[in-house]
Amino acid sequence: MKIGAIGIDSSHLPEFTRRIKEMNDAGATKCRVTHFFDPGTHEWQHPDGPEQSARDVAAWRAKAAELGAQQTDSLEQMLDQVDGVMVLNINGHRHLELATPSLNRGMPTYIDKPMTCSLAQATQILDLARSTGARAYSASSLRFAQEIQTIDLDKTGPIVAIDAFGNGELLDMMPHLWHYGCHSIEMVDAIFRRSGQGAGVVRVSAIATADRHLLDMEYRDGRYARLRMDRRAAWAFGATVHGEKGVAQFTVDFAPVYTRLVEGMTAFFEGGAPPADLRDIVENVAVMEAGNRSIDQDGAWIKVPEIR
Repeated sequence: MKIGAIGIDSSHLPEFTRRIKEMNDAGATKCRVTHFFDPGTHEWQHPDGPEQSARDVAAWRAKAAELGAQQTDSLEQMLDQVDGVMVLNINGHRHLELATPSLNRGMPTYIDKPMTCSLAQATQILDLARSTGARAYSASSLRFAQEIQTIDLDKTGPIVAIDAFGNGELLDMMPHLWHYGCHSIEMVDAIFRRSGQGAGVVRVSAIATADRHLLDMEYRDGRYARLRMDRRAAWAFGATVHGEKGVAQFTVDFAPVYTRLVEGMTAFFEGGAPPADLRDIVENVAVMEAGNRSIDQDGAWIKVPEIR
């Protein structure tokens, strides 16, 4: 199965291309990244400045080609030659624009995190996927942390609250929660999905300081989650899960996370169910948008619209 990638200004282009190729070579998937398209306006921001950013993008393009992916002159040319699409452009503000052509064709489409940087755009993607019948999803790698699957729900009982932590890396083009907030938010979402309690955030409150973001999420059924996204502490993600009967704690082992993300992606392209429900990802976008509004209002509680 031929997969096309849109966007070359993220390390995910060579990383996903390499991992899918290794799975294909091992007979673990029929998928292979065969083509990629560069939509221009490279927006990766390396801390050392634009010259290093440009070198990174050039290296990512070269690596994808070395791994066997061919660059096309136009997006339409790429879509004509592939069976599924990965939208990997780093700037979430462009994801609606870049995903629309494949969704219009009804093609299976994976959209890298964050799905979009506005609820209006996320809703447009959801509506378009539903109207065309295109299978689509977006996901953070944290959704696939194996520790989530090992929580002993018999010992915790129904989950009452989650205290989660993660990295709070910032990127100017996607301020506050847009760039890295999705990782911690999706990790919490995946825990509640595993417990069978699902989504349903009703309101959020968030604050930002120089070294962290704090986000409180209240759910329609009374559940509660508090997320700390840190920029001084060690780079790590994890959670304390409070149940009616017991407590579980974990810190994510990152060694298998990307592998599990890519395995979910290839299974999806081969016809399997999306690893994350697109409706739930739209709610995650709504949470980030409401959180950013709360930050602008000094932590005021902001209602999250119900996503249908």
